[in-house]
Amino acid sequence: MHSEYFNTPAGAYFLSHSVGLMPHAARREIDESFLAPWAAGETGIWDKWLAIADRFRESLAPLIGAQVSDICPQTNISSALSKILYSLKPAAGRKKIVLCEEDFPTVGFALSRCGQLGLEPVFINSGRHLVDPDAWSEGFGDDVHILHVTHVFSNLGLKSPVREIVARARSKGVITIVDAAQSAGAVAVDAAAWGADFLTGTSLKYLCGGPGAAFLWVNPEIAGKCAPVDVGWFSHENPFEFDIRRFRYAKGATRFWGGTPSVAPLAAALAGAKLIGSAGVRGIETHNQSLFDRVTKKIPATSFLSHTAKGERGSSFIIRPARKADAAAAMREANIAFDERAGGLRFSLHLYNDEADVDLLADTLTPFL
Repeated sequence: MHSEYFNTPAGAYFLSHSVGLMPHAARREIDESFLAPWAAGETGIWDKWLAIADRFRESLAPLIGAQVSDICPQTNISSALSKILYSLKPAAGRKKIVLCEEDFPTVGFALSRCGQLGLEPVFINSGRHLVDPDAWSEGFGDDVHILHVTHVFSNLGLKSPVREIVARARSKGVITIVDAAQSAGAVAVDAAAWGADFLTGTSLKYLCGGPGAAFLWVNPEIAGKCAPVDVGWFSHENPFEFDIRRFRYAKGATRFWGGTPSVAPLAAALAGAKLIGSAGVRGIETHNQSLFDRVTKKIPATSFLSHTAKGERGSSFIIRPARKADAAAAMREANIAFDERAGGLRFSLHLYNDEADVDLLADTLTPFL
């Protein structure tokens, strides 16, 4: 499925949870959109470079259920979280920031700075119970400032019920942030319909866009209340006004942009976003889940460390063979790309994988289970 559009290595690639494959068009997009105007020394080069950012947002918007104007490019998710953290003054009595111990570590690192604001990080325990909105009740308290919700957990493989969690948190006046790093491009994401205050994500993984092209979606209902501290001329209502004594926040999400944007990563990410868009995220999700079903039929349930229940999973999984070292060696010998996490071997499925890849994986693993 669309594998001809990607730089596909020999063997089977199961590492999209870490880095999505590079589209053939990425190099051309960088050359034509970013490098060519620079090499030519063209007048108005910034107009052409900023057009890349506009096109990136336009391509990304339908993939995450958003309006273009509500998306702000970011270098990485950590930066986006820090900007959110310092942009909103907690209401009286709200002293907690709630997150999950299963969140990607950078989330905890960024949000742990909340102590400087007199806030306390509180962690929800990891486990299969996270598919139940009640498991998130710690984040629905009157003393909670922010609740961070990961849509699909990197190691657990579990898909949280975002819509229900967000609805319950917002009904209690809690600010919500959704992390779509492990879902965007492979699992349906609907930022506007979910109603969260913020959504973060990256092009690095299932959007096949490489590093440096992360993004922040800001609900227009809260954007005007945010006063980011980490600002620059691209956070300005009119970046080209050039009056050093007159700063005015941009009206919407771009107030979170900051200084001079890093344009080249956005050019690379455009190629991936276009391919994901042409395939359609829901079609990709159906494809990936069909392959996931095939995996679970070939591998015993007792060998999985991650969540595999239909409707409650993302596109990645972790398997713990009885002879892990031998299994890993066999994987490498068969040119199967994977990594190791949580005491097992981690794999993921995407639009360029097919049944032959799954069969190769299962056949290679089976002797070591």
